[in-house]
Amino acid sequence: MERVLVVDDERDCLYALAEALAAKGFRADTAANGRAALEAIRRQPSQYSLVYSDIRMPEVDGIELVENISAIDPTIVTVLLTGHADSRSAVAAMRAGAFDFLSKPFTLSELEISLARAIERRRVLVQHEEDHTRLHTLLDMSEKEKRDLVMRHEDEMEKLFVSSVRAHARSIEAKDPDTAGHCDRVERYVEIIARQHGGFHEKWIFNLRVGAILHDIGKIGVNGDILCKPGALAPCESDEIRSHPVIGGRIVRSLYGYDLEPIVLHHHERFDGTGYPSGLKGDDIPVESRLIFIADTFDAMTSNRSYRRATSTEKTLQELEKHAGTQFDPHLVEVALKASAHLEAARAAMSVQRQREYFEDKPRLKRISKGDRL
Repeated sequence: MERVLVVDDERDCLYALAEALAAKGFRADTAANGRAALEAIRRQPSQYSLVYSDIRMPEVDGIELVENISAIDPTIVTVLLTGHADSRSAVAAMRAGAFDFLSKPFTLSELEISLARAIERRRVLVQHEEDHTRLHTLLDMSEKEKRDLVMRHEDEMEKLFVSSVRAHARSIEAKDPDTAGHCDRVERYVEIIARQHGGFHEKWIFNLRVGAILHDIGKIGVNGDILCKPGALAPCESDEIRSHPVIGGRIVRSLYGYDLEPIVLHHHERFDGTGYPSGLKGDDIPVESRLIFIADTFDAMTSNRSYRRATSTEKTLQELEKHAGTQFDPHLVEVALKASAHLEAARAAMSVQRQREYFEDKPRLKRISKGDRL
């Protein structure tokens, strides 16, 4: 049984979340503040798999708690909770080492998704530690055996890393079921266009794929009601949406070994300089961002939305061609047109992944009220 530590200085929230976790089969302990939580973890650091903590607490707040936990045991997965969500809090939480970030109040469905991601992340971290230890015990191997083992290990860790990255991306899509599978599809489409272009080595393409999966991660700092709003956005709401590339850039900056910040930051720049957030023009926009912008638009137009039907691959590519040189890099649009058959085949293959593969097909749970909110 996984053991979870719940930390919150608000008594009602503390016990409501602990009871919800217990109902899901977890052993849930509680701590009334960050200092008490650290004392419990330091006594037996190996007993906890997950920590769900409020971010705003006296003495030791959630950010400081996460930093301390990372130093004690890096395999403990932390999720921070707050009733005052803003982009700075989201960025600070991720950079401190928190795996996830939930805004109060949240639904039981959102909690279930968070738990599934956190448990998978815990499995990855524990496996990594075990593999690391195993490598150090095999010093008597031949050089070839060592190289083969390291290569197998790196390949497995790459797969686990991509799985974890996809889980983060789906946390954003959980706010708006209309976009279910969007990041997976953008990743596939951008790889098709990049390979059609040719000349990119595998490490570069892998970096591009990760950037595509995480291109919308900054929406974690955007109000969910704005993301799901069916009508026109007010100017202030539009400004908040437009902040997501900047927030995302800050979040991915902390991913060691990956230069993703420019890719995520500039994926809404337009070729003629009228995009955001920096108004970059032409070749000043990273080529990865230009590729993702085309793949992102292709998926948006070829996917059904509550307010419109999807367009065909042919019509979508015609629309991209129409705006080549203004919105899109004209050379990369030409490449996308040449890849039309591959894009259509990928679209057909991925269309069988219905939304129920990302979200359970059941009535939406009511948002928890003040008396029983989590």
